[in-house]
Amino acid sequence: MHLTRRLAAAATLTAALFAGILASAGPATAMSPCSGSNPPDYCFSDPPPPAPAAPTALRATAVLQTTVSLTWSIADTTNTEHVVRTINGVSNTFPLPAGATTFNDPNAPAGTAITYAVSATACNDYGCTDGGATTIQVTTHPSPATPAGAASGGAYCTTYYCPKNPPAYTMRGWAIDWDTTAPIQVALIEDGSRTVATLTANATSATNSQYPGYGDNHGFSTSVLTGSSTKGNHTVCAVGLNVGVAGPNTTLGCFTYYTPGPPSPATNLTTTSYSTYVTVTFTDTANDETGYYLQRSTDAGASWLQVGSQYPALAGTGTHGTATDYSTVPSGTCYRILMVNGYGQTASAAACTS
Repeated sequence: MHLTRRLAAAATLTAALFAGILASAGPATAMSPCSGSNPPDYCFSDPPPPAPAAPTALRATAVLQTTVSLTWSIADTTNTEHVVRTINGVSNTFPLPAGATTFNDPNAPAGTAITYAVSATACNDYGCTDGGATTIQVTTHPSPATPAGAASGGAYCTTYYCPKNPPAYTMRGWAIDWDTTAPIQVALIEDGSRTVATLTANATSATNSQYPGYGDNHGFSTSVLTGSSTKGNHTVCAVGLNVGVAGPNTTLGCFTYYTPGPPSPATNLTTTSYSTYVTVTFTDTANDETGYYLQRSTDAGASWLQVGSQYPALAGTGTHGTATDYSTVPSGTCYRILMVNGYGQTASAAACTS
């Protein structure tokens, strides 16, 4: 009897203790499926892929009037590429297939500065990430256009010496008309009017690196050409001939050469007679004489006799010179000055004694 009472009391105490523990633990909650040993797929949340590297080695392979072509290198060919074209603050995006490394823009406006930005986008099942962009700026050529280029040349002469007379000269350069990628014609024009040669600018030239898409076949060079035989300075210009709609040609470059020749004649001769000699004065108009002679005629200029030896050259032009005939001559004796240099001689008009 006493044992039964003790067992009942112990059971009552245990029940009360367990109830207290439950009360302090709060309400019961169900276990999360994601905490189990085999959670479902929706429990996973992977991030999008990392941003792909920006393209490298971006360059323009062609910049024409209305066409621009680009190429670049990429590290991952699985990413989607795209190009953003910006003109005057207005942008257009051109999506490209995965792994693309080239882009051709056939609708670029002529004569315009354009910025192209190339980048890639990496995607997986959980999102996409844009990579950094690589940019390039180009300027398309105007349309219609006039020729462009450069030229230089020279003759094998100095002011006072020329191994060949008339002088020989050469000219070289390059020429492009933006209206075409084909070679164009170049005319060599002397003294503004005389065409001495017409060339096709189709020789090898390093032009494509500066003007991509036009090629390296726009150079020209002449054979040795013969200059003018007329004494003095002469200017030769290389002129690129326009191939598009009617428009101006372009002077690509000029040079000036000098054709030497006999000296200019003396002017303003006067004679002064004395009892035993005659003095002749004159104005020197030459700047390239090596000297001069006094000549005398007693038959009204039908024949001329040299008087004395050669006089030294006078400095500059406009200098007043003199020569003397130490002779007693009759009235009506005529004199002239003969200017000389390595290319010939030139006689002045005659002046006669009274």
